[in-house]
Amino acid sequence: MAVAKPRVIIIANNIEELGGAQRVVHVLAQGLSHRGYPTELIGVVPHPQKHRYVIDPAYQSTTLMSEIWPPPIAPSGLLGKYRPQVRKRQANRARLRAAAIERLREILSSGPPGVIICAQLWAMEYLRAAGYDNWKVVGQYHASFEAAASGRDLRRALRNYQDVSTVALLTAEDAAQFADAGLRNVCWVPNPLSFWPVETAKLRGQSVTYLGRLSAEKGPEILLDAWSRLDERFEGWQLQFIGNGPLEGALRAQAGALGPAGQRVFFRPPVEDPARVLLESDVLALPSLTEGFPLVLAEAMACGLPVVAADCAPGVRVLIRDGINGLLAARGDAGNFAEKLARVMDSIELRQSLGAAARTSVEYLQAPQVLDQWESLIAEVTSAH
Repeated sequence: MAVAKPRVIIIANNIEELGGAQRVVHVLAQGLSHRGYPTELIGVVPHPQKHRYVIDPAYQSTTLMSEIWPPPIAPSGLLGKYRPQVRKRQANRARLRAAAIERLREILSSGPPGVIICAQLWAMEYLRAAGYDNWKVVGQYHASFEAAASGRDLRRALRNYQDVSTVALLTAEDAAQFADAGLRNVCWVPNPLSFWPVETAKLRGQSVTYLGRLSAEKGPEILLDAWSRLDERFEGWQLQFIGNGPLEGALRAQAGALGPAGQRVFFRPPVEDPARVLLESDVLALPSLTEGFPLVLAEAMACGLPVVAADCAPGVRVLIRDGINGLLAARGDAGNFAEKLARVMDSIELRQSLGAAARTSVEYLQAPQVLDQWESLIAEVTSAH
């Protein structure tokens, strides 16, 4: 007689925004549902632009808050906290938070306890407030240990994940560093790919692609600086930034000041189908200053696309073996990034060999293989006392 599989709840800050973390939780929810786990995906807050990740989801999905989470108003002056606008905003945030926690309690109590996968720290704060007696909890952190230690996240992780069943980090190196910092019972599971293309990139054009958010930690201005250093051999190439973010205006101005090189820089809006863009590209550039386990990098490699990435995190180094399946550049060094771009742009043979090796090297990240790891982890935590 088959043993019934446990109920699984996956909770994240939001599940509607167009982004890597959201894509991962939808892939996980769909995969576990297809393997017989009663699965529900929960977002804490709604997003103004809702993206549909799965056409025919086998899982239930819920957003806890009924309204967009309003940002706080910083009080100014000695009596600023008593201003009516500040007090009204604080009361509204408290109301939304209390309602979300109560809704989460209702969901948790609507069926037998099983396993909760908490994808993000803020979502874990809501889970702790709701209570999770008799549930097994797997915490996650989607950035590197270095990123956590450089800000508030390390303290938040140690506080919020202190009594969960296990914490799944993205690489073995990150897991070891979190353990050394005091986080007990860690393991590591990589992010799964959301697609595996049948065909690979043709590599017959001359386009370098940046695909992601235009924000400081992603280093797009470093890529533009590197682009400006390329010599006239590459005047037939173009650079496309696909995405949006707070730096878009500054980047457009930076590109406009580059002269002829800037005329070959294009800005395009975010896309819902990254595979199509990657398959039509010739090089992917990832100039980030910090990363976790960059999904866009793994997706590009799955497409057989040669990649140039900044050596900014263990997740990048797990994916790229320099000179074998991609090229690594020194973090924050536009000159070195330009050298690596020139090397791959200058040789179709190198682009083809790196792209072929890249695709082979990320086969283990296909969803079925990563789901096998999650099933083993679920079995382990549910059998533990």
